Amino acid sequence: MASTVFGTTAVIALVVGVVLFLRLRRKPETRAGAYISATVLFLGAGMLAMGSISFGSLEAAALRTFTEQERGAAMPCQAAVLGAEETSNKLNGRYIWLLRLRVTPQAGGPYEIERTARLTWSMGERLERGNMVLPCLVARTDHTRIEIPALA
Repeated sequence: MASTVFGTTAVIALVVGVVLFLRLRRKPETRAGAYISATVLFLGAGMLAMGSISFGSLEAAALRTFTEQERGAAMPCQAAVLGAEETSNKLNGRYIWLLRLRVTPQAGGPYEIERTARLTWSMGERLERGNMVLPCLVARTDHTRIEIPALA
């Protein structure tokens, strides 16, 4: 969601910068302002685009919740927390944590994955110590898609 907001704002800033530059550079008395305002808007658009890419990568690796239909088709599993690391990114007042998990589905062998999750400070501190096993759900067709209700 945040990546979409940052990306859309970056595109709007880029369009406004181009239109403003083309409009202001026509008159000699506003030519300097055209270059300055366009530079500021293009730098802002670039920063917003980098934010969009950053949040997009975090969202791609995030724990997602399943729809009711997916939840019904998913199989139960256990997720052992191997490690948790707090990132410097914050979204809606909660820090983003990088979790290393060993997932053990009911059918099949265990495997390790890394996911990000928005956690409260106290939950992140408990997970950082490790040795915690959380119940989870895993999609039958894609074992990389998991949902951990305790972290939602």
